[in-house]
Amino acid sequence: HFIYNVGLGGAEHFVVDLANEQSKNHDVSLYAFRDDSLGNYGFHKEMISDNVNYVNLEIDPGFKPGLIWSLYKILKSEKPGIVHCHLNLVTYFFLLSLVFRRTIRIVYTLHSVAQSEVGSGLERLIWRFFFKHRLVTPVAISPENKNSYTSFYKLDHIPVIYNGLKPHTQTPDFNKITGKIATLKFDADTLVFCHIGRYSHEKNQKMLVSVFSRLYSEGHNVILLLLGPGFESAADLKKLADGNVHFLGIVPNENISDYLMASDAFCLSSVIEGMPIALIEAFACGCTPVCTPVGGMVNTIRHGVTGFLSKTVSEGDYRSAVEEFIEHRESINRESLLEFFHENFDIEICARNYMKVYLNLA
Repeated sequence: HFIYNVGLGGAEHFVVDLANEQSKNHDVSLYAFRDDSLGNYGFHKEMISDNVNYVNLEIDPGFKPGLIWSLYKILKSEKPGIVHCHLNLVTYFFLLSLVFRRTIRIVYTLHSVAQSEVGSGLERLIWRFFFKHRLVTPVAISPENKNSYTSFYKLDHIPVIYNGLKPHTQTPDFNKITGKIATLKFDADTLVFCHIGRYSHEKNQKMLVSVFSRLYSEGHNVILLLLGPGFESAADLKKLADGNVHFLGIVPNENISDYLMASDAFCLSSVIEGMPIALIEAFACGCTPVCTPVGGMVNTIRHGVTGFLSKTVSEGDYRSAVEEFIEHRESINRESLLEFFHENFDIEICARNYMKVYLNLA
């Protein structure tokens, strides 16, 4: 596996879980480009199994054509049967897919919509060439994600494999975190909504905060917890927030499950998504998702059955979905969501599906 870093982010979490699962039966190496001692680039490093050969290449940011030679030497030495790359660093492997055409199969998981991965028409043609001639095999992470491939690259031979995670459990910190959340609640009946994600335009947190601030001003007994990086610089967002919105920042990865298990609902208000790992984490914790209809949410949330989905990404429609949850929250229980997770998103299932793709390429 090759990825930019093992830091904060859903794709990074997924890759670590997948490598760990595959290492139970196969020799697996995980190469991270960025120096994991800087910033949060090593956030998920402690999760990596001892069975995985983890290598930190400590490469500075920016595209470096000379890196292709370094990757060539790695592949020449390791002689892997499969190279599985993530995010758009696949560009480093286009030339290598020609060099090792007879010995190595290259798989690429797209973690967002296809349109986001290239910056020009020429790049699009280059990517399409390698996909069309199966020098690189793209894998979509949801039917909606696949649709972005087929329409953008005019291809139809793309397998779909949902992202997966290992099952979640409470940690020894659960009671402490439950107690912390209790101090933020107005009373025992306060409903707790939890959002997990970096502060970004795509996540549309401005709309999310606006919805919950208005609900509070109108007397609804709800609080919103925002977990993730970047909110420390979101001054405008904090000005918009009312007294029921709490910015908790980055929390240890192992405690994400505690927050979700202590919450009544999980919120995601994105305008663009692939197959959000945070959504899968919510399912893994039996926490009802209330989301906008983009990306993999469209394929996995059955309104009123596995969560609540707004009609559009507009503020009014999202607010209606939140209010519907408040009114009908008992229609979905945690046990049914846990069952849904184990049937669709357990990392064992995901790893088996990737193995089928690998074997078909052999």
